[in-house]
Amino acid sequence: MRTLSLLAAVGLALAVQVSPAAEPTATPDLRIVPVERRQADLTVSIAATITPFRTVQLTAQTPGRVKHIAGREGDAFVRGAVLIELDDAALLARRESAFAARESALAAIQSAQAQYQQELYSPRSDAVRTAPGGFGFPAMMDQMFGVPMQDALGLREQGVQRYTDMIDVQTRLAQARNQLRQADASIREIDAQLRDTRSVAPFDGVIDKVHVEEGDTVQPGQPLVDYSQAGLFKVEADLPVHLARHLMPDQALPVRLDNGGEPVSVRVRRIHPSADLRRHTIHVELALPPGAHATAGQYAEVLVTDRGAEVTAQLAIPTSAVIRKGGMPLVFSVDEQGIAHLRVVRLGEELAQGQVAVLSGLHEGDRVIDQPPAGLKAGRQVIASEAPADPATPAPNTANEG
Repeated sequence: MRTLSLLAAVGLALAVQVSPAAEPTATPDLRIVPVERRQADLTVSIAATITPFRTVQLTAQTPGRVKHIAGREGDAFVRGAVLIELDDAALLARRESAFAARESALAAIQSAQAQYQQELYSPRSDAVRTAPGGFGFPAMMDQMFGVPMQDALGLREQGVQRYTDMIDVQTRLAQARNQLRQADASIREIDAQLRDTRSVAPFDGVIDKVHVEEGDTVQPGQPLVDYSQAGLFKVEADLPVHLARHLMPDQALPVRLDNGGEPVSVRVRRIHPSADLRRHTIHVELALPPGAHATAGQYAEVLVTDRGAEVTAQLAIPTSAVIRKGGMPLVFSVDEQGIAHLRVVRLGEELAQGQVAVLSGLHEGDRVIDQPPAGLKAGRQVIASEAPADPATPAPNTANEG
């Protein structure tokens, strides 16, 4: 059936050309462009994968039992939402004990401060360390005569004893303050462990996979949930070194998704600095634009130009010069007498600057009508408005014809 359609279209084109439809009226203001050879770049298709722009795996930071799971795969959460919570009853009991130790430390500080004030204003070294008895007269006599006599005879050094008593009360005060700091440190440590019992969403996103169930006992480092950013994706590909060396950050590259649509222009986000030792490839990340119809894990192809490959120049015409009838690509060519002819062409891949490669149907040096009007017919004489030469186009090579 395809062969019959092709023959029918060719026959239609030839019938239109040979029909005596030549009219004396010329068609003005038509843009005539020459068929030239262009040096087309070789485009290489590299397999790639769509991944979330940001993804994390939340793991257990403390041992415990899974108490609550906030959602399942596909559920969306905002930043700061609790995703998984572990049982914290034991930690809460330890925290209460730490607060009790803190209250004891405060009481010890208060007692040590009182003893320090007593030693400062009423030193124990000045007191007679005997039972008063006899209405206190023996102690009074010892305080008045015995203590000075002991100091005079060298039997007692009051300054040394006072120094020792001051060091003793200062040591007890310092120990009480250290107990308070230890209690505060224990409370902070327990609070940190309590925070580790909750796995919190680091950004707005969705749950990709839940690795545990409620009631499971987990250990530090065990995966709990995979979480990724919602709505933003990137393309990851491993490029050969000779292709990656020509890439630059923020460079635009076409990416073809497997949804059957047109290639999407993406920007190079990151080029890893070193190549893989076994595959000799460089990992490249490209950022998909927001709103792209993509899914994590989707297959994609990155189209990269191989600047080091040698490619034969191809015949090229503007894409806008091609019309289609019955699915067949056709162009209007103009002969030396200015008569329009309808030709069936076989097209190749699209080239840069709005050009398309011509595999057959035209020769180098032929002239075609760019953007032909709807009412144009084969056999009509046209007035040529030659298009200006493209300075970027190399000189024609007449040795080879398409």
